[in-house]
Amino acid sequence: MSYQPEERYWTDYLRIALPVAGLLILIGLLWFWASALIGDGANQPPPTPEMQAVITPINESTPAPPTPTAAVIAPTPGPPPTATPTAAPSAAVATQPVAAPTTPSEPPDTADAANPCANMPVYDVGSVVQTTAEVNLRQGPTTDSESLGILPAGTQAQISGEFSEAGQCDWWPVTVTQNGQAGFIREDFLDATAGS
Repeated sequence: MSYQPEERYWTDYLRIALPVAGLLILIGLLWFWASALIGDGANQPPPTPEMQAVITPINESTPAPPTPTAAVIAPTPGPPPTATPTAAPSAAVATQPVAAPTTPSEPPDTADAANPCANMPVYDVGSVVQTTAEVNLRQGPTTDSESLGILPAGTQAQISGEFSEAGQCDWWPVTVTQNGQAGFIREDFLDATAGS
């Protein structure tokens, strides 16, 4: 008995190769779609930086902004300014400062325009003063202190201690002579009485 090998045609090879090629193409497409949907790390843009937000609870108030503090610069005594004879009259008018009202014995100072308390007098303990306008008698030497009452202009008081420095103006401890009430008044609301 003789064995004859079976002849194969090229179409037989196609029947095997085409399903394998189709399966490989299908796997490649699935891989492409999965990487497009999920994304790989190489093609992604860099992450955006995270923003930090300040969250204030509902029942908590926001903190108050810091209050600016003023430095007190005391003027240095010196000779009064003299006008130069070569200056034009218009230039002399332009250089004169607008000063706060001062007593006749005090020369005007350029610091008065920026600081109303620059040339205030210093009182001795026991001196009698009076208020120059309606003013609050304060419990402490600040405008944030509690008001003990409003004193009308011309109220007499006695200086009961040394002044307290607070901002541009000093605060004097006083005792109202009419009712003995003690508190603090800012120095620009005080003036020495004629009898002292």
